[in-house]
Amino acid sequence: MTAKQQRGASQPDEATSRDEEPDADVPGLAVSVGDPIPSVGLRASDGYLLNLRSFVGKQPVALLFFAAPTASGIQARRGNRLAESLAGGSRRLAAAGVAVVGVTCDNERQQTDWIAEHRWPYLLYSDERRSAVERLGIPLTASGRNYNVARPVFLIVGQDGLLDAIILDPESEYVVDIVLAAVRRAEGRDPDLVDAPSSTPAPPEEPAGQPTAASS
Repeated sequence: MTAKQQRGASQPDEATSRDEEPDADVPGLAVSVGDPIPSVGLRASDGYLLNLRSFVGKQPVALLFFAAPTASGIQARRGNRLAESLAGGSRRLAAAGVAVVGVTCDNERQQTDWIAEHRWPYLLYSDERRSAVERLGIPLTASGRNYNVARPVFLIVGQDGLLDAIILDPESEYVVDIVLAAVRRAEGRDPDLVDAPSSTPAPPEEPAGQPTAASS
């Protein structure tokens, strides 16, 4: 257990009480909490060649491995619901200094079309060759030559580049609270500082910009 884990081990929070474990058991996953996030270069939706470690030394980042652009059925619904909730909470996440990056196994054109349709305000990394998901052991499904992430997985990476939390298939309604609680817990801060979700869903926020890794 890392020092950051020890600081947060005795601090239960509302997010984990909703069955969201900060160190979820993802079968086949090749990384664990406390491991450094590996260096894998991927093409980003802003046109730059970036890396899973592009935010190291700058800010915490929530890497969301999910299916949506070319998925169908329940996979697409899960991915789209998460995307809508994250987009709606973009101001809260930006104010907390937390970056969000989505990673899918789609090509850049497919991602661009999906971003335009769903007004996704964050970067998407294209893992069309599956170099990142295979390095990390993210479970996949395949339909012919089309590969997609089986269930959404968040890897919460601290500013130091270490993996602070693994969150499997979070409840979309509370995903922003869950991410913020995981970051605060890892930093030794009170996760209960996360605003309690309102019983009435707030209207979607306008997309807010976030610091990009391309400026490094």
